[in-house]
Amino acid sequence: MERIMRFLLFAILLALAGCATRFDVDYDYDTGANFAALKTYDWQPPTGNAVKDELLVKRVRSTVDAGLEKKGRTQSSSSPDFLIAMQLSGRTTYGGSTAVGMSVGIPVGRAGHVSVGGARSKPIELTQGTLVLDFLDAKSKSLVWRATASGAVEPAYSPEEQQKRIDDVVGQMLERFPPKK
Repeated sequence: MERIMRFLLFAILLALAGCATRFDVDYDYDTGANFAALKTYDWQPPTGNAVKDELLVKRVRSTVDAGLEKKGRTQSSSSPDFLIAMQLSGRTTYGGSTAVGMSVGIPVGRAGHVSVGGARSKPIELTQGTLVLDFLDAKSKSLVWRATASGAVEPAYSPEEQQKRIDDVVGQMLERFPPKK
């Protein structure tokens, strides 16, 4: 079970590191929230799958911090206006197949026997990763804004390439914060 969880966390990291154009980004928000008043924030402790991958959490947090700083928000652990919760998940799907084959051997010469061979196809295993950023009102703990990015896992990349791709995905997520009403 531990190996499966480690694989899923690795797959999530790869998914986040995947090309930003391969991610679906969606967002939603509380239309009654006063986003102009949300100037300072703090992070909630990692939970669930995020607890198990410290490097991924660091990469995502640093990217979110940089993006929010560009939008005039600052991190403050003393009386923040909003809190950020991060959720990570992954799932394996199957689709397509790698190959199907068949061969027939025709006798030549004295051997006189025909041989037939075949192979079965194997399904292609894909992993979908999802990152959810929830912005919560610090006082009421109610959800005021959510962005979700999900997409297929890509092959392994260097830490620098992973960071660049996380930057792309998180950048897409933060494009619509604060929402323009």
